[in-house]
Amino acid sequence: MKKLLMLGGSLSSKEIIQKAKKRGWYTIVTDMIPPEFSAAKQEADAYWMISTAEVDLLEQKCREEGIDAVFAGVSEFNLDRVSILAKDLGLPCYISEGTWEYARNKRLFKTKCIEKGIPVVPEYPVPDPDDADAWDRIVYPVVVKPVDGTGNAGLSICRNRQELIAGLRKASDFGDNPELILERYITGEETWNYYFAAEGVIRYIYSGTVYRQPGYPTFLYSFGSSAAAGVNDYLRKMDPQFSGLLKETGFREGIAWIQCIRDDEGNYYALEMAHRLSADTSGSILKKCHGIDNVEWMLDTALGIKHTADMLPEPIARPYRGATCVYYLFADHAGTIEKISGIDSLDPEEFNVEMVRQQGDNVEQYRLMVKIVFSARTAREICSILQQLNRTIGITDDNGRDLAVRFTDYEAVMQRHKGLMQTEDDSTAAEL
Repeated sequence: MKKLLMLGGSLSSKEIIQKAKKRGWYTIVTDMIPPEFSAAKQEADAYWMISTAEVDLLEQKCREEGIDAVFAGVSEFNLDRVSILAKDLGLPCYISEGTWEYARNKRLFKTKCIEKGIPVVPEYPVPDPDDADAWDRIVYPVVVKPVDGTGNAGLSICRNRQELIAGLRKASDFGDNPELILERYITGEETWNYYFAAEGVIRYIYSGTVYRQPGYPTFLYSFGSSAAAGVNDYLRKMDPQFSGLLKETGFREGIAWIQCIRDDEGNYYALEMAHRLSADTSGSILKKCHGIDNVEWMLDTALGIKHTADMLPEPIARPYRGATCVYYLFADHAGTIEKISGIDSLDPEEFNVEMVRQQGDNVEQYRLMVKIVFSARTAREICSILQQLNRTIGITDDNGRDLAVRFTDYEAVMQRHKGLMQTEDDSTAAEL
């Protein structure tokens, strides 16, 4: 029986463990989270109370237990350790070392884009506190972020000097790399563009797009859909350049994705890249909707099961026969979670639910509490399901107030999905 060690229990870890167990693998989860607070540990065959930072101790334990593969969900800290452990143990690894460097460092990625002529967001030098001229040259709003942040960690949108000073301090407190990026704030439609690779052959597969609840920060993505407009435009303008960039980084196996933003004039800007599973999908839901299971693909790679180029999935056809959707319930305000209700009433065959926070937890404002992935065939069905979830799921604080940011901008979903779905009631053609 093959043994899989999962480092940490971040988003998607529970599904990864379930799929590994279906293959007949023995699964183990390690981190310092008590099992009663870890859905991943509760799902696994066994668990270790060893920190994922203790690489030497983990290596020793892996040798003693005869571990055949090491894996992590979406935590890049843990994926760093996966790469080290796999190399030291002589195990297969789904991380390409060169590609991983560009995924972990926004500066390296941005420099590579500039070398290849790929548009990036214009930057300002981070001003010295005593350089008045440098401060005066900054035109607000701006974005400041650490070069090694993920999931918007350490990022701030700053609209004046006072906010920028606070944002620089926040970004400096995050991560191990002291370098910061200060750039113009650009608005538009953001897309995450996914690539699979086998035998060094790289293929674009699909794009995902995000929605925000009006009135909340633009970095707070409440809802996402795999039905994205403008895909043909992306394929014409950006795919050849990005495919070439990924190839030059050494991307040969597994999954990578690149985040872009397209402004109102149709101009694309590269934001960052990743070389891992994404937090916004479920392999089972994605396969149900589009015939692709990204979790199974990465599990194969982790165990050394080689994919050949002819096994690469075809790009998702448009108009779409459906969409994989993700609903993030963030904390509207800081507080203590007094009660979570309605989760048990959701059909597990239709909804992939991950509880990031539990009853009794203290949460900061805008902290993710629950992630729900589902599929839908039309924009109307998407909106109907979102309304159902808003009615069904309750998350209240210790004062009885609703703690969740609720996505209710159904009109935006209807407009941006118009003409994208095969079975949509409104058959008006849209740019694909």
